[in-house]
Amino acid sequence: MPDIVTRRLRLRRFSRADASAFARYRSDHCVARYQTWRSPVGQAEAEAIVAGYLAENPDGPGFFQYAIERNQRPGLIGDLHVETGRRRARVGITLAPDMRHRGYATEAMATVADRLFATGVKRIVATCDARNTASAKLLRRVGFEQQGRDKQYLEQRGTHTDVLLFRMSAEQLRRPS
Repeated sequence: MPDIVTRRLRLRRFSRADASAFARYRSDHCVARYQTWRSPVGQAEAEAIVAGYLAENPDGPGFFQYAIERNQRPGLIGDLHVETGRRRARVGITLAPDMRHRGYATEAMATVADRLFATGVKRIVATCDARNTASAKLLRRVGFEQQGRDKQYLEQRGTHTDVLLFRMSAEQLRRPS
């Protein structure tokens, strides 16, 4: 699988060396609070998760998790998952807390969406916890349109929360400048 290189980022296959950084940001309360995984993520658990990512096929239908790093400073700063099916894909992104508010998520998400549309995907969908306003803003910034809201759809840490439903077609994609 060739890496996807943008102006500032490289999206690549995970490596075993990513497990420590993965465990660190996935264990951060600010990162985990709106996610479905249990936090903290220990080193052994992170190593097992990363080992699973190594077996994924980026070019076939199914699930693939990209590792995100900066071009000028290698090292894992986040991850972006893609689940592809028949002309449809689902995406989601997670960034380390010190990498937020720099446009990295927008750059990575728009680039992957562009690649998906170039391969024949007609629709990309995404969801986020309704309380996660930053994620909803990111999705809208890239071109996603909110299609609905599932009331109390998700139980996280003893709380039922609403989930926002988004979708985007190729015509809606906004590429960062």
